[in-house]
Amino acid sequence: MSQVVVDVNGGVATIRLNDPGSMNALSVSMGTEFDAAMEGLVKDTSVRVLVVTGTGRGFSAGGDVQSFYDKRDAPHETMRAVLDVLHGAVSKLLTAPFPTIAAINGVVAGAGMGVAMATDLAVAVDSAVFTMAYTGIGVSPDGSSTFFLPRLVGTRRAMELILTNRVLSADEACDLGIVNQVVPEDEFEGAVAKLAGRLAKGPTLAFVRARELLMASFGNDPFAQMDAEAASIMAAASTDDFYEGISAFIEKRRPGFTGS
Repeated sequence: MSQVVVDVNGGVATIRLNDPGSMNALSVSMGTEFDAAMEGLVKDTSVRVLVVTGTGRGFSAGGDVQSFYDKRDAPHETMRAVLDVLHGAVSKLLTAPFPTIAAINGVVAGAGMGVAMATDLAVAVDSAVFTMAYTGIGVSPDGSSTFFLPRLVGTRRAMELILTNRVLSADEACDLGIVNQVVPEDEFEGAVAKLAGRLAKGPTLAFVRARELLMASFGNDPFAQMDAEAASIMAAASTDDFYEGISAFIEKRRPGFTGS
């Protein structure tokens, strides 16, 4: 059985981490499939939005601790292999030519936190729980966690979550800004589908340019950021979606964006 299931339907792609017995722990094999799935999807011009989710009770419980234990006398080869594919997949999430959503269906820990925070938006079921977990096994975080966590929650709170491995409820994660929305279990799939459908009908290139601007803003002063904004909006002015957007606005109708 594949450890990563991919589906594309109506412009919405879904990657489902699919090893419920381990709560979707990111082993070398799962990470390899995840990275390969991302490689395929970023080249698929039919994709307008991506949803990343898990099977069973977990979104992802993080790294495959069992494999580290099995190779505990010489763990570096296994750890390097996991990092290569995990960071490869996360890098593709961060540069995907479409918006991305984490549909957090359950437990999120360790590397799962990195994957979830690397997406553009996150929706969590109300029973989900979140913990950094890394220092619990004597290591520091990876998977982009140390980039995104302080930006989402602040440095002091990020340090607390990393040093204490405090477990957050879905509502606490939402209050801190780690997720955008929390919904009851019986509404979860519908809420994710509604959000994904809305983004799939949107101006894809504008969404991606907005992500690029936000990512760059942390390293820019306001003057450099305004230069970047000017370059981005000027590039957008030559797209079909811009023409459609201004036409629909003036003609008082809903725009029919094509993502081009």
